[in-house]
Amino acid sequence: MRHSKQSKEQAVERMREGKTPLLDLAREYGVSTNTLRTWLKESDARARAQDSAKRVATALSREKYTSASQRQRLLMHALEQSPATIIVTDAEGKIIYANPKFVETTGYGVDEVIGQNPRLLKSGETTPTEYRQLWKTITGGKEWRGTFHNRRKDGRLYWERASISPVFDAEGKIANYMAVKEDITEYMEAEAARRKTAEGFLAVFSALPVAVLVVDAQGRILLANSAAESLLDMHLAAGTRLDKLNLRWLDAGGASLAQQAHPVHRLLRGDLGAENGGIRLGLVPPKGGTRWLKATLRLVRLPEEVEHAALLMLDDEG
Repeated sequence: MRHSKQSKEQAVERMREGKTPLLDLAREYGVSTNTLRTWLKESDARARAQDSAKRVATALSREKYTSASQRQRLLMHALEQSPATIIVTDAEGKIIYANPKFVETTGYGVDEVIGQNPRLLKSGETTPTEYRQLWKTITGGKEWRGTFHNRRKDGRLYWERASISPVFDAEGKIANYMAVKEDITEYMEAEAARRKTAEGFLAVFSALPVAVLVVDAQGRILLANSAAESLLDMHLAAGTRLDKLNLRWLDAGGASLAQQAHPVHRLLRGDLGAENGGIRLGLVPPKGGTRWLKATLRLVRLPEEVEHAALLMLDDEG
């Protein structure tokens, strides 16, 4: 699932508030808790990068200098030492300044880019429509934020997150544009690798011929494969409570099992050993009829989670 900038910012704000448990937020947004923490780190890094240019302006507004050149030297020092890539263009979009971080990130020398449009970095992956929207936003006097997949001078691709803002002159007209950009290549590559691994796991998990469910400490289904949905004859949405399914469970003797007597709940509260195989369970689905199953249970620790979950494997005795 691809999330918009607004939904990510909303999730980050709710994490900062601390009113909603992280696991509940992860389920609500359909991501892992690790992804939520990454969003929070990105937000903090973006704020630090943008703040690197704004801190100087704030400091200068509070101090009095007798020499305008002294103010300019201080401002230039801050820009030159910034950990973020900073470029300034004229009102036509031609580069008039690029800091050392730009040179380090792109491989272009300052003399090579002065007078050029920042699009010299484009890789072709940003569409003309996106560029038009960017230009419409900043010429309208507003800040634009987004992500580029750009190309360095040596041809290598890299990712960067950018904030581009108009700079107004004394008469309130747009005189320049400033871009503050952060190299996020390492994060994007790690995220792509994580998605590939997750997609591979889910493909294998879905194809397993045995019914498998993962249930958390609160009794909610985290994962269920196709075989489980076929066996139980229903769709098993993530977050559904096991005890709320329209099913009746039987013990080996054919007696109805109370909710807390189900092996999954017993395992989660420690009444069973960490590994249990060969438990005989009866299942009465909504359409009626009793099916006898062999149940195997394991305690599992999911990444980024404190509490154990229960892995339930069901095989039809058939």
